[in-house]
Amino acid sequence: MASHSINGEHMGAKELSGQSGFTYIGVLIAVALMGIGLLAISEVWTTTARRQKMAQLDWIGEQYVQAIESYYYANTGSVHFYPDKLDDLVEDKRYLSIKRHIRTLYANPFTNTADWKIIPSAQGGIQGIEYKRVDSDYLVCRQFVFVPRNEVGRQPLGDH
Repeated sequence: MASHSINGEHMGAKELSGQSGFTYIGVLIAVALMGIGLLAISEVWTTTARRQKMAQLDWIGEQYVQAIESYYYANTGSVHFYPDKLDDLVEDKRYLSIKRHIRTLYANPFTNTADWKIIPSAQGGIQGIEYKRVDSDYLVCRQFVFVPRNEVGRQPLGDH
């Protein structure tokens, strides 16, 4: 296929090859710009996903604190007890009918497992849960601890 120049003469293959080089460079620049754009979008997406998981972690931690509080005050006497294990929050068998203080044992949103570190009470039992992980170059530590109303000034065991 021959090309014609402006004044009607035939252009050879060597004369056209200079023009196709500009197209190739233009395509390379477009691909590089798309790559940079996708990199920026992926960083925003990763940050948003991490924030959503942290918000979910906070919500789950509060569910555990409320469940421990419910378990602690479920005893009608003056002596209150913490649960011995997290499963006791799902099925409290201290009474004739089973009482549920939490619907289910929630998984950690970062690992999708129930790999919580237990924060023990000085009286025995579970007073709270903790989650630790290294995120890039810093430590993320979240503690969710139930503190009874009559002991508000006391520091929970394991609180940093």
